[in-house]
Amino acid sequence: MRQREFDTQKAIHNAMEVFWSRSYKGVSTKDLLTAMGIGKGCFYAAFGSKRELYLLALRHYRVSKMLIKQSNRTPGPTSADESLRKLFGQLIDRTINQHKTCMLGKAALEFRGSDSAVAEIVDVGVSQLEETILKIILYGQGTGEIPKDRNPHTLSRFITANLYGIQVWGRAKLCRENLEEIAATTLSVVMPNKH
Repeated sequence: MRQREFDTQKAIHNAMEVFWSRSYKGVSTKDLLTAMGIGKGCFYAAFGSKRELYLLALRHYRVSKMLIKQSNRTPGPTSADESLRKLFGQLIDRTINQHKTCMLGKAALEFRGSDSAVAEIVDVGVSQLEETILKIILYGQGTGEIPKDRNPHTLSRFITANLYGIQVWGRAKLCRENLEEIAATTLSVVMPNKH
């Protein structure tokens, strides 16, 4: 009997949403089949296993749902301060309104380096974020917003760590005011003359 055809990319996207909301270990194959609208035979023929599907979902998240992918973060006509404020603002909105944190961050915490394929996808995603922030820092140093004697790589890692910290804090204590204070303090360290 011929297996039913389905939209593979849509199925991966739907699986990503389920994994993103509930984590790898919190999702059963039955949950995935329901979300993807496919049968067991199609699932195993197309994806092989839950783990292989999870890796595809993580990659899909990395290229489509990370905040740095959803809008242009490279400062141009706007200032470095404005670019970083926008990034923090969108992150806080997602944390508060959608109750979602970065899927890559969740994967890092769930697997703790025990799966090398997951770790590689997470590393690439975090490196992309760091690189985008580094460009903003360098732009800000060029315009004088950020002191030139500060190490731009250290500042980029500092901001990246605070972006992930805000998400964890936001899950533990859902309070917009607290998250905005953390963001403002982070920016005041990076741009002491502006804040």
